[in-house]
Amino acid sequence: MPGAIRPRDRRLHQGWQFREVYQAGNSIHGSLMTLVSLPRPEDSGRVAYVASRKVGPAVRRNRAKRLLRESFRALPPRIRDRARWRVWIARSGCAIAPLAAVSREMAALLEREEA
Repeated sequence: MPGAIRPRDRRLHQGWQFREVYQAGNSIHGSLMTLVSLPRPEDSGRVAYVASRKVGPAVRRNRAKRLLRESFRALPPRIRDRARWRVWIARSGCAIAPLAAVSREMAALLEREEA
């Protein structure tokens, strides 16, 4: 599709983007993850997935980020494509939780994002 935004361009890449979201965004905490969200009406939605060393060794951090990516990908496009910059931060329980639990909590956090 010409003119379509590629998935790679829908990510937060640079440090200044993360700093802006962390400083000006709203945090919503759950038991498996934290969502930091910043409305950006002039830009299309962007997303990033973060797992610190507190989550565990590299294998667990990578699994947590994979679960977050897959849960976000399964959401309807009308929710995914909102004009917001979002950073999903995995907590230690995310790496050992099943995909269904991660998806449920992500949907609940997104509902609280709108409120």
